[in-house]
Amino acid sequence: MCQASHQVSFGFNEQTFPAGLHICYLYNNENERRRTIAEFVQSGLAAGEKVTYFADIPSTPSSNEMGECLSQLGITPPGNIKPEQLILAQAETSYCPDGTFMPERVIDHWRALYRQAQHERFAGVRMTGDTSWLRKGMPGAERWVEYEAMLNTLVEEYPVHGVICQYDVNKIDGATLFDVLNVHPMMIVAGQVVHNPYYQRPEKHNVLASAS
Repeated sequence: MCQASHQVSFGFNEQTFPAGLHICYLYNNENERRRTIAEFVQSGLAAGEKVTYFADIPSTPSSNEMGECLSQLGITPPGNIKPEQLILAQAETSYCPDGTFMPERVIDHWRALYRQAQHERFAGVRMTGDTSWLRKGMPGAERWVEYEAMLNTLVEEYPVHGVICQYDVNKIDGATLFDVLNVHPMMIVAGQVVHNPYYQRPEKHNVLASAS
């Protein structure tokens, strides 16, 4: 597993970054979002990383459906990836496996994924998730911002190569947008990853990440 000082590329621009970035992606153009996330996923796979994408898709694809689903998302993975290297799953059922969102459970899942990737000797881990399912008001969804703040602690403990949280600005209200900005150190603006001036450190949200 690469060290935190290792510089990584996200694919959608020429920037390189240290491990451990937690990024907010506010978008209003679906084609642009599709292209940006596809390049983020593809560059991780090309770099030998384990990649997880919780996507806004009807259901988690079977192995037979994977190729068609990736094509619909605009993702063309390298031909030499390992079967376990890419995890593509439906966002709602991944975040809420029993119909309830529990931040601690998802954080524990990411910890386990990182350790698994180390065991499998991948070069790193990156992940991205769509948040459109939050509009359904699932039980526990009111704790989403708490979860996002927990992610800041997680990436300090486990330096994943990048976490991009996707938000359609046409589908969230102003108060939610403000809360989302408060918990992301970095953001994507005009295709560039920049420091977020609205970010507040996790302790300001009174968040205690569960001990591993």
